[in-house]
Amino acid sequence: MNAAAATHYDTLELAVDASCDEIRRAYARQLRRFAIAANSATPLAAEALDALQLAFKTLSDPILREAYDRELGSASVPPAVRVLDEACAPQPLSGDLPGEAPPLTDHALDENNEPRVLPFAFAGRGGEYFRIWIVNLLLTILTLGIYSAWAKVRREQYFHRNLLLDGSSFEYHGQPVAILKGRAVAVLLLILISVAEKAGPAIYGMVMLVLLPIFPWMAIKAFRFRARNTSYRGLHFGFEASYLSACKVFIGYGLLSMVTLGLAFPLFYRQLRKFLIDHLRYGRTNLSTSVSIRQIYAIFVLPGVLALALLAGVVLLGVAMAGQGKGALAALGGLVILLSVMIVMVQFMLLPYFAARTTNAVWGTTKLGANHFASHLPVGGYIGVYLSNLFAIVFSLGLLIPWAKVRLARYRASHLSLHMHDDPESFLAGERQAVNALGEEAADMLDLDVAL
Repeated sequence: MNAAAATHYDTLELAVDASCDEIRRAYARQLRRFAIAANSATPLAAEALDALQLAFKTLSDPILREAYDRELGSASVPPAVRVLDEACAPQPLSGDLPGEAPPLTDHALDENNEPRVLPFAFAGRGGEYFRIWIVNLLLTILTLGIYSAWAKVRREQYFHRNLLLDGSSFEYHGQPVAILKGRAVAVLLLILISVAEKAGPAIYGMVMLVLLPIFPWMAIKAFRFRARNTSYRGLHFGFEASYLSACKVFIGYGLLSMVTLGLAFPLFYRQLRKFLIDHLRYGRTNLSTSVSIRQIYAIFVLPGVLALALLAGVVLLGVAMAGQGKGALAALGGLVILLSVMIVMVQFMLLPYFAARTTNAVWGTTKLGANHFASHLPVGGYIGVYLSNLFAIVFSLGLLIPWAKVRLARYRASHLSLHMHDDPESFLAGERQAVNALGEEAADMLDLDVAL
């Protein structure tokens, strides 16, 4: 070994007798530097990140570390440290300490040849995002909303670059002009619908019938735009779906949900998630989800029971007040209170409950070729993060919005992982070869981002 070359201990800035905990913390600090550099004008070289990952992989494994120390000629590590390092396999940190990120990969296969677990992590910080957020807000106000397209690009780039998988970040390549074009189309449609609504029910119905077939087409364009402009390790995502399949989901199941007064909404939600994931691909490998209708309906049981209980309470209160001869004003006041409680419960409890359960159900049944995702988002923990974020935003008059968004992104990422049955490097190499051989389709100039 070249004595002049940097050792793994130098890479992690550690002493040769560093403990398991010190290795993890050093790795988290170094990852933090890469995340910061990724958002600057001079990002660090990919070779340096590879060296960092190799150093952590070697020093976090007791067997590999012992062999490396022998090769290095180091005899300064006491036996007691080796005993403690038996438990030094890569494992996520809590993610709650400022500036720390979980180790991002465990390349070692166990004796049962189980898949390699690649955890996701989010390395962003509230203070960093606050600077982006406040500039975006001020410029959007000063330009009467025109800058919002550029603001979205900056926001998406920040969150993509700080979302890490196996030590590498995602990238967002969307262009502000395309986003502005899509938003202009969306605004014109909203204005047309508003004018038609004021013109009368007949005209409003005719306009909606004319516009109804346009919405699936716009949805395909928006999903394709977002997929094409997202990449990981140089490979872009793609989205390909037929117009008829989009109509089936957005018009068919959407109308079914409406005519059944919401009873078919879980079915619509399941079909929508399958539509988004089943038509998504990474490189040339398709994603797919096998989430069942039963799984989604089971998630809606608790919210449905609570909604019916609150509705029954409103009806009983109205009947009781009518029987006691209460005035209309008092009855109205009671109904408003109960309806307010219903809205608060939906906003504070049911929405995060629904988000956590559906995230686990959908991503827990999603595959990338032969590889599969795993999501273990704690329902109670997610509700706690959501509620504390909400209170922080309210009491800070909105100034803590950036911190809340970063905290939520970090929490969600820390409970998501990709289980690779294929070798990650071989998989990526094969995808690049397939893309280069077949070629990417030409960009469609009509792709839009219609999200407001």
